[in-house]
Amino acid sequence: MSHFRGSADNAIKRSIQTISVMMVLVLTAKISGFVRQILILRYMGTSPEGQAFAFASQIPVNFMDIAFAAAVSAGFIPVFNAFLEKKPKDEAFALANTFITFVTFLALAATAIIFLAAHPIAAAFLAAEGGPETTAMAANLLRILTFTIVTTTAAFALIGVLQSLGGFYTPSIMSIIPNAFVLAYLFLFFDQLGVFGLAAAFIIGNILQLIIFILPLRKRGFTYRPSFNFRNAGLVQILRLAPMALVAAWLFPISSLINNWVISNHDPVALVELTAANNIYIVVAGFFVLSVTNVLFPKLSKEAAKDKSQFSTILSGSISGVAFILIPLAVGLFVLRQPIMGLIQGGELTPQNAQNAARALGYLAAGMLGFGLVTVLSRAFFALMDGKIPMITSFAAIIINFVIATLLVSHMGIAAPALASSISLTIAGLAMFVIISRKFPIFSKAMATNLCKMAISAAIMFVALGFTIHTLSFLPDIALIGIIAPLGIIIYANTSLLLHIDEAKLAKMLISAKLRKDA
Repeated sequence: MSHFRGSADNAIKRSIQTISVMMVLVLTAKISGFVRQILILRYMGTSPEGQAFAFASQIPVNFMDIAFAAAVSAGFIPVFNAFLEKKPKDEAFALANTFITFVTFLALAATAIIFLAAHPIAAAFLAAEGGPETTAMAANLLRILTFTIVTTTAAFALIGVLQSLGGFYTPSIMSIIPNAFVLAYLFLFFDQLGVFGLAAAFIIGNILQLIIFILPLRKRGFTYRPSFNFRNAGLVQILRLAPMALVAAWLFPISSLINNWVISNHDPVALVELTAANNIYIVVAGFFVLSVTNVLFPKLSKEAAKDKSQFSTILSGSISGVAFILIPLAVGLFVLRQPIMGLIQGGELTPQNAQNAARALGYLAAGMLGFGLVTVLSRAFFALMDGKIPMITSFAAIIINFVIATLLVSHMGIAAPALASSISLTIAGLAMFVIISRKFPIFSKAMATNLCKMAISAAIMFVALGFTIHTLSFLPDIALIGIIAPLGIIIYANTSLLLHIDEAKLAKMLISAKLRKDA
């Protein structure tokens, strides 16, 4: 048992080192996305073009990027890793080729359906107050942006192959290229080509993003060759798991679409504000959660394909690690909500728009730990090839989100859908945690103690940052962020060490070892 524990600890340490590098890379990519989002908001704001683009980008970029791509990886990675463990590599690569071909055709079909139904979709989700011109513009933008479904699906299928073969760094920077292309367009061509040129820039950027995977895959011996063997036993196994993965992955995107519909009918202008808050939330939460799950999922899948001896230890350590980061991250996002959203005001966006978006961001921050739990635990269930639990909990959470948002929007305005999202994510995350804890010894007294210590550290950080931001409120938003964010890290890190939180001690040990090695 001690041998297994030691091996698991070493695996966790190696994973943390990989995750640390990935976090830097993903953070760079997310910052580029953050800048892109700020500029788009500044250029178009709550204008008809801004409302149309905010809607049109949600289905292909948010809905398909998060949901369909997540379902691709959740269905494919466990089966592909099982093939790598138990069958010749040629058979595993044949499965990958067949799968990529199949999902690409599926994505083309989805693109065709959305392209043909773009106007009814836009009319259904956009409020009548926006007018027929805004609806028509949103439909045309959706027809352009829907082609990103194909490139995104193919990219995530290739990511599944690359991560299963140990390549984690290239996927971490994949969004930098399209973000850079869109930023260049905004600076150089937006005034001449406008919002439709922006949609075309998104497509070109996505194609460039797809190309960067070719060389890393070749270095690991994989070259994509179209395969139409749709009777492949592995593909059949993936397709049995994929529908459940698809429903489970739709929790956040469908909840977002519901929230957009609810707020659009209450106040059309608030759609842009809520979209801005959602995008910032995904940038902040996603950079860490996705770094963890991108490394964790293939490892859990390989462990599940063997004897599962280290599955519990790796998963338990991952959950504690996610909580260690996300709890203070949520506190920091809440404290800095006004300065962060203050950065988007200007151009077409008023200070009132920024204040409303900040209000939504504060409520979204409350659900960050739930978002992390859902993301990690759904991957754990799919690693075990059990898609029923994530599917059922996600479906229930979508209903909860709809009920809360609908009931509270007349009283709380833009805060209602944000609160509904946080509550539903938290319920889904806790439900999955309780269920998997009954199957594996995930939860322990040590974990409970550590979580309590994390909460205490975060509370101390909250009080200190709240006092500091109030005292320095005269400073510009960017200066406040530059002071408060590092201060929060210092306070949380030191209080965590004083309270002897395991994750803080492990982080200190790894940093010290790295410094000694560099010296």
